[in-house]
Amino acid sequence: MSIRLTVQLTIKPGQADAFVAAAGPALARVKAEDAGCEMYDLFRSVDDDTRFVMVESWASQAELDAHMKSPAMGGMGQAIGSFIGGPPVMHKYED
Repeated sequence: MSIRLTVQLTIKPGQADAFVAAAGPALARVKAEDAGCEMYDLFRSVDDDTRFVMVESWASQAELDAHMKSPAMGGMGQAIGSFIGGPPVMHKYED
Protein backbone atom coordinates (compact mmCIF):
# COMPACT_ATOMS: atom_id res chain seq x y z
CA MET A 1 0.00 0.00 0.00
CA SER A 2 1.46 3.38 -1.01
CA ILE A 3 1.55 6.28 1.42
CA ARG A 4 1.00 9.84 0.22
CA LEU A 5 2.03 12.86 2.24
CA THR A 6 1.32 16.54 1.70
CA VAL A 7 3.30 19.13 3.59
CA GLN A 8 2.01 22.70 3.42
CA LEU A 9 4.79 25.23 3.95
CA THR A 10 4.67 28.96 4.59
CA ILE A 11 7.83 30.75 3.52
CA LYS A 12 9.05 34.07 4.86
CA PRO A 13 7.97 36.98 2.62
CA GLY A 14 10.39 37.80 -0.17
CA GLN A 15 12.17 34.45 0.12
CA ALA A 16 10.27 32.32 -2.42
CA ASP A 17 12.87 32.29 -5.19
CA ALA A 18 15.76 31.64 -2.80
CA PHE A 19 13.69 28.89 -1.14
CA VAL A 20 13.06 27.16 -4.48
CA ALA A 21 16.75 27.40 -5.37
CA ALA A 22 17.78 25.90 -2.02
CA ALA A 23 15.13 23.17 -2.10
CA GLY A 24 15.94 21.89 -5.60
CA PRO A 25 19.15 19.98 -4.82
CA ALA A 26 17.69 18.68 -1.55
CA LEU A 27 14.61 17.35 -3.36
CA ALA A 28 16.83 15.63 -5.93
CA ARG A 29 18.91 14.04 -3.16
CA VAL A 30 15.83 12.56 -1.46
CA LYS A 31 14.58 11.13 -4.77
CA ALA A 32 18.00 9.61 -5.49
CA GLU A 33 18.90 8.26 -2.06
CA ASP A 34 15.76 7.33 -0.12
CA ALA A 35 14.43 3.88 -0.98
CA GLY A 36 10.74 3.67 -1.75
CA CYS A 37 10.40 7.29 -2.84
CA GLU A 38 7.87 7.33 -5.68
CA MET A 39 7.32 11.11 -5.74
CA TYR A 40 8.85 14.06 -3.89
CA ASP A 41 7.86 17.33 -5.53
CA LEU A 42 7.40 20.96 -4.54
CA PHE A 43 4.62 23.20 -5.82
CA ARG A 44 4.19 26.97 -5.43
CA SER A 45 0.79 28.60 -4.93
CA VAL A 46 -0.39 30.68 -7.88
CA ASP A 47 -2.13 33.08 -5.46
CA ASP A 48 0.43 33.56 -2.68
CA ASP A 49 4.19 33.31 -3.17
CA THR A 50 4.72 32.45 0.50
CA ARG A 51 2.68 29.21 0.19
CA PHE A 52 4.11 25.93 -1.04
CA VAL A 53 3.13 22.29 -0.81
CA MET A 54 5.38 19.27 -0.97
CA VAL A 55 3.69 16.16 -2.33
CA GLU A 56 5.34 12.87 -1.48
CA SER A 57 4.58 9.27 -2.33
CA TRP A 58 6.23 6.33 -0.59
CA ALA A 59 5.98 2.63 -1.39
CA SER A 60 5.27 1.80 2.26
CA GLN A 61 4.99 3.28 5.73
CA ALA A 62 8.29 1.63 6.64
CA GLU A 63 10.06 3.47 3.82
CA LEU A 64 8.47 6.78 4.85
CA ASP A 65 9.63 6.13 8.42
CA ALA A 66 13.17 5.43 7.19
CA HIS A 67 13.10 8.62 5.09
CA MET A 68 12.17 10.71 8.13
CA LYS A 69 15.45 9.56 9.76
CA SER A 70 17.63 9.61 6.65
CA PRO A 71 20.64 11.83 5.92
CA ALA A 72 18.80 13.15 2.85
CA MET A 73 15.91 14.33 5.03
CA GLY A 74 18.40 15.95 7.40
CA GLY A 75 19.89 17.72 4.39
CA MET A 76 16.43 18.92 3.39
CA GLY A 77 15.93 20.46 6.82
CA GLN A 78 19.30 22.20 6.64
CA ALA A 79 18.63 23.49 3.13
CA ILE A 80 15.19 24.98 3.72
CA GLY A 81 14.89 25.53 7.47
CA SER A 82 15.88 29.19 7.44
CA PHE A 83 13.17 30.01 4.88
CA ILE A 84 10.24 28.54 6.82
CA GLY A 85 7.92 31.19 8.24
CA GLY A 86 5.58 28.99 10.28
CA PRO A 87 4.89 25.42 11.31
CA PRO A 88 4.33 22.97 8.45
CA VAL A 89 0.94 21.30 8.09
CA MET A 90 1.19 17.62 7.19
CA HIS A 91 -1.53 15.25 5.97
CA LYS A 92 -1.03 11.56 5.27
CA TYR A 93 -3.12 9.43 2.88
CA GLU A 94 -3.07 5.83 1.73
CA ASP A 95 -4.43 4.04 -1.29
